[in-house]
Amino acid sequence: MMPTDSQDLASPAPIRRRQAVEVFGNRFGRLYNDEVVAPGGTAGNYLRWQWSQTGVVVVATGPDGIALVPSYRYPVGAASLEFPRGGCEPGEPPEEAAARELREETGLIASTVESLGLIHADTGLIENGIHVCRATVLPGGTATARPEAMESVTDPVWVSSDLMARWLRQGRITCGVTLAAFALLQAHPDPQTAAVRG
Repeated sequence: MMPTDSQDLASPAPIRRRQAVEVFGNRFGRLYNDEVVAPGGTAGNYLRWQWSQTGVVVVATGPDGIALVPSYRYPVGAASLEFPRGGCEPGEPPEEAAARELREETGLIASTVESLGLIHADTGLIENGIHVCRATVLPGGTATARPEAMESVTDPVWVSSDLMARWLRQGRITCGVTLAAFALLQAHPDPQTAAVRG
């Protein structure tokens, strides 16, 4: 039987933390190798990363479609097509952080920003969630991009939803945060974006 929206799903037994054990930390976050107990009683360890800021990813939409930013990602040693993302400053609402990150990374200026939901980039490792926001960008609304020193990005690439889906099938977009944010975008259709085909 297929589940319905109102149906309660069974919850698996939790893995319980006996002690948080920090093994590394810097201004970006903390890495823990926690002492845990599995549902069957077996003791062990579990790695957990905790970002120092709440994350935000921005799906910028406009008359030309959806904006992707080619970004060089050091861990994978390659360029990656991604939605702009970063973190919220203390006390900064996700929508404001999204507009700021978009302007800093791309120079694009959001006319409106709305929250689409929350995602978890890697539920097996990363503790924090990431807010997904859709930002509407109007033609001519640009400023000077000011990426951080350790960011290597080029100008945004505008794609239609159809081209984005095609690139996903071709394996040209592999960033998990971008894939999850695009799924949320599809669940919250925008007439302006849906009208851009090709």
